[in-house]
Amino acid sequence: MALKGSADVPAGLKPIKPYISVAREHDVRDPVVAYFCRRFAMEKAMSMPNTQPEDKKFLMFLMTQLEKSKKELAGHEALKSEVVGQAQLENHALKVFLWADNEDRAGRFNKNVVKSFYTSSLLFDVMSTFEEPPEEIEKTKKVC
Repeated sequence: MALKGSADVPAGLKPIKPYISVAREHDVRDPVVAYFCRRFAMEKAMSMPNTQPEDKKFLMFLMTQLEKSKKELAGHEALKSEVVGQAQLENHALKVFLWADNEDRAGRFNKNVVKSFYTSSLLFDVMSTFEEPPEEIEKTKKVC
């Protein structure tokens, strides 16, 4: 289910590149999270001016990948129910954030901690595809 060519996000779609990277990192670990990251990237890209042929080509590729992933994940409750999907994404984002926060508080601050804080902030962004995130998520997001 890996999105081959994700490093080749065209310059015109640079704002979605971090979400594609997070999706790639989660392809094996949590395919549902990867799906929601790509869906968010697609939604974000659709609101951008995509005038370059390479932008349109990449978006068509991304749409194909999303449809393929949706079929592969058809049995997952998270794709059948927005509430379950939001809960799964929220739990994962909080798990990543809490790991980084605990490491930081323990004085073990390194590039993995920074990357985890950054990843959790991106996952909190992805949660905006669902209904309004809970207030505690908004507070946690501000820390990232």
